Amino acid sequence: MYKVVLIDDSKDFINSAVKILEEENFEVVGFANSGQEGIRIVREKKPDLVFVDIVMPDMDGFATIKEIKKMENPPKTIILTLYDNEEYRKASNEVGADGFISKSELFSHIDEIIEKIGGKEYMKTILLVDDSKTIRKMLMTVLSKIPKVQFEEAESGLFALEKLALKKIDLVILDLNMPDMHGIEVLKFMRKHDLYKDIPVIILTTRGDEEMKETAIKEGANLYVVKPFNPQELLDNVKRFLFKE
Repeated sequence: MYKVVLIDDSKDFINSAVKILEEENFEVVGFANSGQEGIRIVREKKPDLVFVDIVMPDMDGFATIKEIKKMENPPKTIILTLYDNEEYRKASNEVGADGFISKSELFSHIDEIIEKIGGKEYMKTILLVDDSKTIRKMLMTVLSKIPKVQFEEAESGLFALEKLALKKIDLVILDLNMPDMHGIEVLKFMRKHDLYKDIPVIILTTRGDEEMKETAIKEGANLYVVKPFNPQELLDNVKRFLFKE
C-alpha cells in the first residue's frame, strides 16, 4: 500500500480525494492546507507520494515542491490542480514535479500515478464467495498464477456484502447455493448499488440448468461457469476481466 500526503487549501477537495485514493488502496497518512504545513508533514510521515495544489495562501505548490525535493530521499510529487495550462505545466517541470494532473481526472489517472511512484505493484483483489473452504482454496491455487493479485474470502452471501463494504474489490467469484443468502441475491444487490455495479462477477456453481444460467446473466453476471470447471479457462477469463485483455 502506497503512503500519500495531500497538500491543498480546500478541505472539501481533500475529503473527496481521500475517499478516492483509499478506495484504490492508497494510504493517506497526512494532509495539510498550506505549503509550510505540508512540508512539515512530509518530513514527519515520509510518504511515497505527495499531491500538491498550486494556489495556496502561504506558498504556492511550485515552491512547496522545490522544498520537498531538497529532502533526503524525497517522495514523488504530483501537481493536482484546477488550472490546467501550458504555463503551469512548464513551471511544474522546472521544479521537478513527477506529474501534473487535473483534479477532475484524478480517478481516471490512478494507473499513471502508480507508474510514476516507481513500479511498485498495484494489487488487484478477488473476492471468493463460496461456503466450501475446499473450493476457495482450489480457486486461490489456480488464480495465484496471475501476477499482482490478492484474495479476500467469504463463506456466505452476508459475509460477501461485508467484504464489499470494507475492501476495494476488483472481481467477485460467486457461488449460488449458500446457507444464508442466495448468490443471485448478492448479485442483485451489487448491480443496484453504485459502488459495486461495475465490478465483474463470475458465477461458479453446480447448477448447470439453462434456466438458472439465464437468470444469472439477466441479473448482471459477466460469466456463468459450472463446476467442475476448467482451471485454464477460468484463469484466462479472470485475467480478461481484471486487466481488460
